[in-house]
Amino acid sequence: MSSHSRDGDARREPTRRSVLGGVAAVAGGGLTGLGAIAASGRPAAAVDGDPAAFEAGDAPTVTSNDGRVESVYLSPAVEVSWADFSEGVERVTLSLAVGSDAGVDEVYRETLTAADPEATPGDVAAVGDVGGSPTDDAPPDFDAVDGGLTARFARADATARGDAVTSEALSAAELSGGETETTTLDVVFRAQVAGGGDEATVVRTTTVDLTVENPAGDATAGGSVGIDAV
Repeated sequence: MSSHSRDGDARREPTRRSVLGGVAAVAGGGLTGLGAIAASGRPAAAVDGDPAAFEAGDAPTVTSNDGRVESVYLSPAVEVSWADFSEGVERVTLSLAVGSDAGVDEVYRETLTAADPEATPGDVAAVGDVGGSPTDDAPPDFDAVDGGLTARFARADATARGDAVTSEALSAAELSGGETETTTLDVVFRAQVAGGGDEATVVRTTTVDLTVENPAGDATAGGSVGIDAV
């Protein structure tokens, strides 16, 4: 990354931490990572999979002469599991937010319920039982004391879901040839599991660097020129 990075690390880190902290705080004391289910006998939840699921990969680079980032697509597929819900689960709420120094946008927020276990509301493309795939015929067993579900979300453009992580905010039209500019995107995925008066929340966070590169100009010449002098 060149000296033209959008924000120096010294200035960016506090802001990025506040982005993550602000979104995670909505979870109300949620646990981070995969180790949320413990042998404590208390209701707990965990998330597996890749909440970011950026289609361009873990470190997408946009090569553009005008520095334009048109879209940032996501299509996450996750597995949510729960333990020690003695009366089973009534609902599972899944949300995903993407943030940068410019702010935070919520890309997905959907609720799956025991009342309609096969339902695929809103951006949920498919839902299935834990251990299988969202395309399996078996719906999730919300009555299970220890159970889970898999969910796959429809492809969405994060730049079109809010006012912070927009095409304009991510683009770098002022880049000269041969320069790059990087924006760090924070991705926060939250699963909230509730049932029988119990509730457990798990939060998983990750970061993705989105780099815009303006390739250096290159010119070549060939052929011949004939001059006739009299």
